[in-house]
Amino acid sequence: MGRKVNWGIIAAGGIARRRTLPAMKDVPNAVITGIMDKNQNVLDEISEEYKITDTYTEEQELLNNPQIEAVYVASPVCFHKKQALEVLHAGKSLLLEKPLAMNEEDAREIVQTALKKGQTAGVAMVMKHHPAHRKMKKLIESGVIGDIVSCRAQLNCWFPDMEGNWRQKKATAGGGALVDMGTHCIDILKYLLDDHVEWVFGDIGTRTFSYEVDDSADCILHMKKGATCYIDVHFNIPDEADKGMLEIYGTKGSLLASGTIGQDGQGEVYLNQCATEGYDSNQKRKEDGLGQKVDYERENIYGRQIEEFSKAIEEGLTVSTSFEDAFETVKIIDALYKSSKESSVSIIGEIKI
Repeated sequence: MGRKVNWGIIAAGGIARRRTLPAMKDVPNAVITGIMDKNQNVLDEISEEYKITDTYTEEQELLNNPQIEAVYVASPVCFHKKQALEVLHAGKSLLLEKPLAMNEEDAREIVQTALKKGQTAGVAMVMKHHPAHRKMKKLIESGVIGDIVSCRAQLNCWFPDMEGNWRQKKATAGGGALVDMGTHCIDILKYLLDDHVEWVFGDIGTRTFSYEVDDSADCILHMKKGATCYIDVHFNIPDEADKGMLEIYGTKGSLLASGTIGQDGQGEVYLNQCATEGYDSNQKRKEDGLGQKVDYERENIYGRQIEEFSKAIEEGLTVSTSFEDAFETVKIIDALYKSSKESSVSIIGEIKI
């Protein structure tokens, strides 16, 4: 077994505690060396559960630990710029939770600093690590469903008004359903299609609840290679009503996934290959409409993310979601909000960092 990368975690509660920490303990090339959180009770509970002795309530205290080589920042997005710059200036490698930043301006400063410093740096777009999505990408690249024509990514949940919740405040979250869940959908479609967005149109608003951020976002993304993608993300649809659909339609068939866009690394994928010799006026369809089930090996997507990033540090490899890639997604998010506000198409244009 090779050397283990020493990791520190900033903001050890929340998603780090629910998903990343439990996964990290089983990653062969990583070890949790120190954790930081403003809540002392959270620190005490986590340190006892995972036998972590180095705990901190201030970011700089953790960054001063010479043993720590890589830092996972899992704080609310309003803190990303400050904490990311601190980590980079401390000479540590950085895995930053999504989205990269509150807006394009902040994102640009983070990316420019990372490029100057030269450390391994990336954004935690965990859906890329789902083995089902990697299998789908290989199938698309093989040409088995032909040229991609149309795609859809969907992720919804029930997130009612909750007093004091940072995700429901513009100042701390930057946005609502689009920022929180749409970021994943945009990223996975870019990944699967190996393409960039040319223009967008968004219908985004708060239709059900009374908080400041959007609870509904229905979006169109036109890709440079010609495909059109549809993204719908909502905080006002019950969890059990949502199927987390990911649909890719091509000139020779389709890939249909259900439940793969989510935190548990589960879900099913179906491949539907179709004959295209001539026009069928009856427009016959398969009874089940799904096709052949695609097998894939289940694994913890959060553990896979840490393992890949640790390997990138050790071997100088490219990470799955670079800061430049994540910057493009922030630019797309900003363009969608602009489009919705102005009721017009927003052109993405050249990505300048």
